[in-house]
Formats: sequence, structure tokens, C-alpha cells
Amino acid sequence: MKKILLFVLLISIVCGATSAQSLPDMKLSDKKSPLNSFNTLNNVAEQNSLYDKTLQLKKRKTVNSYFGAGYSFIIFTNGDVSSLYPILDTRNGTFLTNISLFFGFAIAQAVALEFEPAILFASSSKNLVTNTGVTHSTMPNDTMAYSSNIGLFAIPLTINVRFFPFYKLKTFARLFFVGGGIGYQWIKEDYDIHYDSNPNLYLGYGYGGPSETTSQWAPVFRVITGFTGTGGQFGFGGEVRYNIVPLKEEKGSPFVTRIAENFNSVDISLRFYFSL
Repeated sequence: MKKILLFVLLISIVCGATSAQSLPDMKLSDKKSPLNSFNTLNNVAEQNSLYDKTLQLKKRKTVNSYFGAGYSFIIFTNGDVSSLYPILDTRNGTFLTNISLFFGFAIAQAVALEFEPAILFASSSKNLVTNTGVTHSTMPNDTMAYSSNIGLFAIPLTINVRFFPFYKLKTFARLFFVGGGIGYQWIKEDYDIHYDSNPNLYLGYGYGGPSETTSQWAPVFRVITGFTGTGGQFGFGGEVRYNIVPLKEEKGSPFVTRIAENFNSVDISLRFYFSL
């Protein structure tokens, strides 16, 4: 029995010595593990750095888009057109109305490209008197055309470019822009036409004619300035435009869009933006 106990004791001593000799290896392994962790962290940091650079490149290529609607007060600069179509016709209490929709996107940090269709309509209670240039054998004077119940309808289709010169600033000035646009506008007028040889005898001696209409496509060139939305999900802006719209003239026509040289106007617009 004593020999067995002595044998177990000797085996325990030998195992303890063997375990003691293996401890330095464990400690060395422990010292290496922080180093390995550090290298691992460096690798992860390098990967994250590459990812961030890639992400930044993608961010620079990201295109911001928006859409919205606007309402414009239009002041025609041509005297013939403005006298017939004022902003507010006090005789019948109607407004010259221009409503637009638009969709745009950034093509650079400071440049936006935009497509804008719109509708413009108005009616007038004024009479347009024109000399048709036609002389009848029974009348010493040229025939005068009287236009009444006048209606105007137009559809401008334009592409606008906006440049933000102060986009790097953190103040309200960053929202300021200048730009321009180009496109085409379809213009239609319709009148109830009455003819008479003498303007003073229109009410008593004129005779009614059929309703007549005319339409044409005209090019549009514009310059724009103003401020845009704040860049959030929803914003508003205001701008001033000058539109250049040359018309096809037809002398003696009973339509102001055929008599006038142009359909130019100054627009004061209020716009509402929604970012995508």
C-alpha cells in the first residue's frame, strides 16, 4: 500500500514539472495574441479606409433629383399683347394664369438640369380692332375686324440649366442661382369675330361671324435668376425670368399673336420643391 502511494506521488511530481515547463510557452502565446490582434485591427482599418474611399467616390457620383410645381405672374412686354392680356383683367375679374411642373437633377455639384412643361391660359373682355387691309367696292374704307370673347391658351416646353456660384458657402447665399433655358411654346388663340367697315358703327351695324382660331409653335429663350429650395425633403423658392418668344407675323390678322412681333414676358415665379 505504501509503495502504491509512493508511486502515485512520484507520478504527480513528474506531471507538475512537465506542466511548469510548458507555462513559458503559454505565456509566449499570450504575448503574441495582442500583436496578432493589432495586426488584425490594422488590416480591418485598411479595409475600412479603402471602403471609405470607394464610398466617397460613389458619393461624388451620386445624382440628386427633385420635382415640384410652380405658379407664375406674367407681365407681357409687348404693348399689343399686354393691353389685351393684363395680369388681372378688371373687367371680368380673371387672372392671367401660368402653372408649371418640373423635374430636375444635379449634373455637377453646382449645376442642375431641369425639364419644365407648363400651361398658360387667359380670357379677355376687351375688343381687338384690326385693319384687315381688304377694301370692298361698296365701302370707301378698309374692312375693320372686331374680335371679342377672346381666349388664350399656351403650352411652353423648356429645358432649364441652373448654376449655383456660391454653393460652397454655408449661408443662405448658397441657394442663389443664375441660368437659362430653351424650348418651344405652342400658342393658340380663339375669338368670336365681328366685321364692320367703321369702328364707330360696330354695335349698330356690325354682323356676327363664326368663331375663329389660330395656333403656332414658337421658340422660347429665357434667362433666369433667383433662389431654390433649402435642400431638404421639402422646400420652396422664387425666381424672375425673362422669356424671349418671337412670333410669326401676319398683317391684317384679327389675332394679337399674329399681329405682335413677339410674345416676350417677365415672369415672377413661386416654386415648391420635393426631393427624391
